[in-house]
Amino acid sequence: MHQIIALAVTLLIALLLNGVAAAKMVSVGYWGGALGALFVGPVIVFYAVHTLVYFVVRLIRGKDRVRSYTRSRINYVAAAVAILGVLGAAAGPA
Repeated sequence: MHQIIALAVTLLIALLLNGVAAAKMVSVGYWGGALGALFVGPVIVFYAVHTLVYFVVRLIRGKDRVRSYTRSRINYVAAAVAILGVLGAAAGPA
């Protein structure tokens, strides 16, 4: 459940912050940039950060002290990093 919440919040913020820029991209036929800004980019960053942080914490604390991949609260750390990436992407084209 933690992973669904964190990913949904990340994608919602990506939609809110990059929606106008994505609409402009779509209007000129640049669908790849719009999909990347709204969906693909945030999802890739989220899962890359989550995987890296999860396995490092699991290595340090041990297998028994960390919840499963989808149920750990490390999802929120990954969401925060992905949201920072979305903020950077939203500020970039301006």
